[in-house]
Amino acid sequence: MKIKQIFRALTILSMLLFTSISHAQITEVDVYNSGNWSSTVPNAPWPGGVLPTTNSFIEVYDNVVITNDITNAACMALDSSFGTNQNGTVVMAPGSTLLVRGQLEGYGTQPLGNLIATATNCTVIYGGNSFWAKRTDYWNLVFSGWGDFYNGPQNSYPATLMNILGNFYVNGTNVPSDQTNGYTGCYVECGAGFNILGELYVGQGSSWNCSTSTIVVMGPTIIDGGLLWDQAAGFGTNYFGGGLTILPSTNNLVLTNHLDVLVQRFTNGETLSINGVWNPAHSNIFMGSWYLTDASEWTVGGNLTNNGYVGFGTNYGSIIFSGTGTNYGSTSFGTGVITGSNALYMPTMTIDGTYTIADTINLLTNYPTVNGTVVFDIGNTNLAFDVLSNKFDPLQITLNAGTNWFWYSTNGTLDVVNSGAAPVSGNTYQLFNNLGNTNYSGGYASITLPSLTGGLSWVTNLLTNGSISVAGAAARPIITSSHYNPATLQFTLTWTSVTGAMYTVQETPSLNPTAWSSLQTNIVSGGSTTTTTVTMPAGTKGFLRILVQ
Repeated sequence: MKIKQIFRALTILSMLLFTSISHAQITEVDVYNSGNWSSTVPNAPWPGGVLPTTNSFIEVYDNVVITNDITNAACMALDSSFGTNQNGTVVMAPGSTLLVRGQLEGYGTQPLGNLIATATNCTVIYGGNSFWAKRTDYWNLVFSGWGDFYNGPQNSYPATLMNILGNFYVNGTNVPSDQTNGYTGCYVECGAGFNILGELYVGQGSSWNCSTSTIVVMGPTIIDGGLLWDQAAGFGTNYFGGGLTILPSTNNLVLTNHLDVLVQRFTNGETLSINGVWNPAHSNIFMGSWYLTDASEWTVGGNLTNNGYVGFGTNYGSIIFSGTGTNYGSTSFGTGVITGSNALYMPTMTIDGTYTIADTINLLTNYPTVNGTVVFDIGNTNLAFDVLSNKFDPLQITLNAGTNWFWYSTNGTLDVVNSGAAPVSGNTYQLFNNLGNTNYSGGYASITLPSLTGGLSWVTNLLTNGSISVAGAAARPIITSSHYNPATLQFTLTWTSVTGAMYTVQETPSLNPTAWSSLQTNIVSGGSTTTTTVTMPAGTKGFLRILVQ
């Protein structure tokens, strides 16, 4: 008991010191009885029946259970250090909200015996140092303060895999004045893994370090001016099943020393990268970005939208695109779009699902692996500036490997679609760009190109220069055979044709060669020859002809 009294005396002394600085009165509330947070019955559970405020330091004694049944519960800290069991418990009711202000350094909920926070749509908000947040499961979890949160093994706290049944918002803005030289927000370092069933949001000045563990996010992931990376290059596995959006930062830069977990302000404008390649002479990192390393496995299910900065990249760091709705570890893949207002810079990428390229992608060290389907829309008129070639390029995949090869996966499918104007003879569409090198190799299991009219045909130059182009109109078709069945009034016709062309069969109702009408249209080319059967109107005399549409 004497040790307890000494601890409490030190606690009160620290509170008094803090009070003299912040001009806020800190009150200690010792909870001896179980009950609901909303209760105002004296001593059940709150002494005197006075509900805790944001400046209340609450100590929940052993075997005491407090149920938070309100939507605006608040306190300075929750503790449970009395005795030897340290098993005081706070239970969140469905829809309840708890703000743990935690402005005193070293206080939050971590010393609480038990925090049960998985009731439907309940929310726990940490407004102080996120280090002292309880390592447990939550429905909704919010970090609105500052500091480093780590759920790996540390001191007497074991590694804790955390399940977030709803959303996890890392939006630290409440940085006290004595910490502004060290933090711009909250830093989450995943030391034991996270399973997040809802949304992951990392706001301005905050950072999410995927580190060595397995991270699964089934809802959307939004990096809104924050930083997504693997600071320790610790072979983590990360799956963003609901898609990933990178948004720019208003602060733009931070400084890291790569030796600790601090994320600091930095605004002197040193060069971060040279043509999109990480500049090792500096330790600056963009906020509003995704920093790729080859130590981690990065998988995106759904869309990747880059309006900030995706890049840096080391060695052979890769993004695996698996498609919407893919269960983690599944072998079935869905669809997605790689898009955004800024070009992507990454070492390489793998496409397992079906992905539409709606942004310029620059691969820095290796070729793409396409096990699924890559889709290009030649009707997309958006252009992106490619700093590697110092010019505006259409949406494409560019290789900057320092070698003279570009390998197409033989397992995948190339699907080219057209949502815009019809191609004309002479058009060239650059899908892959090897920056002047001519050595392309490999191939695709299948290639689908848009249909053409007017006798135009596709010329595939993928193994020559990474493009496809439109050849001129084909020669006028010539009927090579015909057979008439008077019983059915049907003609079976065969004529010379070219791949990709579309044809129409016309007839004259008399011997007047100027009065033509169509019997059949949109006849797809059969290759070098095309055959079709048409039915003649009863009593018709005249001629038949074949036209290229």
